[in-house]
Amino acid sequence: MAVEIERKYVLPAAPPAEVLTDATAYDIEQTYLVTDSGGSRRVRRRTGPDGVRHWLTEKQALGGISREETERELDEGEYRELLGEADRQSGTIVKTRYVFPHGEQTLELDVFRAPEGLVLLEVELESEDEAVELPAWAEGARDVSEDVAYTNAALARKLGMSS
Repeated sequence: MAVEIERKYVLPAAPPAEVLTDATAYDIEQTYLVTDSGGSRRVRRRTGPDGVRHWLTEKQALGGISREETERELDEGEYRELLGEADRQSGTIVKTRYVFPHGEQTLELDVFRAPEGLVLLEVELESEDEAVELPAWAEGARDVSEDVAYTNAALARKLGMSS
């Protein structure tokens, strides 16, 4: 089990296209599963330069911007089987993730198709007090790291309520 420490920012819009030219792009479908642990369980289908890959991820909040995370890669059969445990109260998140270096850190920019129009920028950190210097194109970004409404699980639940 690993600890994930992450800052998350909501952006007013996607950055200019030229910002993304050096990024690696992945199309992601993320479905949340029923759980009774108080944490979250999800399966993810990711399509990118390395083909189609699938994961099962379980997360448990530790407080602040830290979460305990367990993740393992699945074969397509396991993925499809786990989809049978989908939380019927949640929708499936659909987004394109752009991954690129920024100084010593790696940025992950998520441009959502469901929920449509949302743009989030994530930075994984080594410690909660690690400084983050956002690029100039992220002007107007708002830190939502501790706002539970911007967790992917909460976004999926909101999608489920709107369908």
